[in-house]
Amino acid sequence: MIFIKTLDIFNELSEYITVKINSCREEFHDRTWIENKVHKDYDMWFILDGHVGIEINGLSYSAAEGDVILFYPGVPYSAYMGQDGCRFVYIHFDFSMGNNFRILNDFNFAGIIPAETVGEEGGIFRKGWYGLKESDVSSILLKGYFTILVSKVLQSGNGESKRHFFPQSFQQKCSGRLNTLQPVFKYISERIDKRIKIQELSNIACMSEKYFIKFFKEAIGISPLVYINQLKMNRARNYIYQGRYSIKQIANLLGYSDQYTFSKAFKKYFNVSPSRFV
Repeated sequence: MIFIKTLDIFNELSEYITVKINSCREEFHDRTWIENKVHKDYDMWFILDGHVGIEINGLSYSAAEGDVILFYPGVPYSAYMGQDGCRFVYIHFDFSMGNNFRILNDFNFAGIIPAETVGEEGGIFRKGWYGLKESDVSSILLKGYFTILVSKVLQSGNGESKRHFFPQSFQQKCSGRLNTLQPVFKYISERIDKRIKIQELSNIACMSEKYFIKFFKEAIGISPLVYINQLKMNRARNYIYQGRYSIKQIANLLGYSDQYTFSKAFKKYFNVSPSRFV
């Protein structure tokens, strides 16, 4: 089981997330349509009207207008129309973090997300899609709308909202690396105010330092040092926004030896000194 909060890893590393739309099209099918497929990438359907049935691993599901369906790569399914048919937009896409192009596979997001859960974000995507058809919306803007929709789908996976998960058959393709790294994430978070050595982290993971760096990078898509620096910069930015701490205090809170070292690291990351950030 993944103990890390569902969105924590994505929030902390949002700068490293890439959403790439590979294909996108609207389709209508009548009640005679049946599809049996396995996708090589992530596939999301946004139901515009009508009903569609989905069968995976012998279990049946139903989606209606405003619902979103998310399929994982490599998972076979059958789809069929309701009595009146169905019209939907499908989007084949890649979701990567750093060099990990299947980061979602370590989480169970696949399933049907009801319209009431998708909410306003679903309406934004629908409006964007119609705008693209009428040439009022550019493809880059549609990608922005779609990214908002994906973010909502990820948020709905935190167990606090109604949704129907598909069987976790994708887990046979799941690396399980995030489970292994849970103690490492916890250790870094609790000691972000100190200087953290890679050897400490590899010991926690019970790996050699060389193998740990490789393992971490394959799991997260970035190296442990980049991950630690990202967390420090995120905290630094938030501390500055709060306006409660001096630059020297922030440097101490984040484990830097002095104010100058912190300011140098901050400027390298944000291209502006902390004193001129806001």
